[in-house]
Amino acid sequence: MSNNIWWFTPWLPDEPGLDRLGQYCRFTNDEELFHGWRAPHESLPSNFPTARLEITLESFSLDCFVWAARTRGYTLVSQDLRDAMALGPHDVQYLPVDASLSAPLPRSKNYMIMRVPAVEDISDPDQSDYQIRDIVGLPKDAKFPTRIAIREDAEPKHEVFRDSFFGYVFCTERLAIRVLQQRCTGMRFFDPGYLDNPMRIRTLRGIEEETWDPAQEKSHTKLVQTIP
Repeated sequence: MSNNIWWFTPWLPDEPGLDRLGQYCRFTNDEELFHGWRAPHESLPSNFPTARLEITLESFSLDCFVWAARTRGYTLVSQDLRDAMALGPHDVQYLPVDASLSAPLPRSKNYMIMRVPAVEDISDPDQSDYQIRDIVGLPKDAKFPTRIAIREDAEPKHEVFRDSFFGYVFCTERLAIRVLQQRCTGMRFFDPGYLDNPMRIRTLRGIEEETWDPAQEKSHTKLVQTIP
């Protein structure tokens, strides 16, 4: 565990899976969203449109997922997840979503788009490990880390934030536990020191290690540290 800091990332389970969800989910005004969006540290224009989300998959009820308008991804979070995170406006910004075209269950989740404008300097890029560096044709900021080293003196002032170098969303142990205790779905809390194979994940039981078995084409998980 790296200084009680976790990589907060949406995680779509095998069911429904991306391909199946793609048949039932869309933004009906994706062009408006795409052209109006700004980077998290930039203010959105005053006329930024309300996202119109249509999910017709009747069983869909994840509390967190990412969906794209054209090539830009948006993190959508439910009312239950927002309540569990209990964050203030200095940590996070929520944008309204019109889900009136969705099936009753996903509509009841009261999704909003989450933006994380807070930035913290917590990583040590020189001590981190990378799968790919400086590939011709890729943006210069494409980094592909397999291990993100966290600075020993890292003391984030926010409970959820973006790292100034990698740009990923991280969170504190306190926030991860609040979300896990409420049984929210659709996200994982990865140990930034174990992002390859195996990965390490914070769960209610403690820290679990997940290894991908290519022969069986499935993951195996074991508990490596119990945290009361």
